[in-house]
Amino acid sequence: MRKKLFSGKTIPVLFDVVVWGGFAAFLFATYIACQTLIDRFPGSFNKLIGMLQDFVA
Repeated sequence: MRKKLFSGKTIPVLFDVVVWGGFAAFLFATYIACQTLIDRFPGSFNKLIGMLQDFVA
């Protein structure tokens, strides 16, 4: 069987796909987790957001 050689651009492109795909999956999981926390603890979350806004301001 012949060995197939990868072009010089294949590995960086695959690396970018894996890294950005992982980052997108992380953002999606974070969004789902935040939505779950907001649904379970709406009062606590509003208090936390208020504290964060006071700190930033």
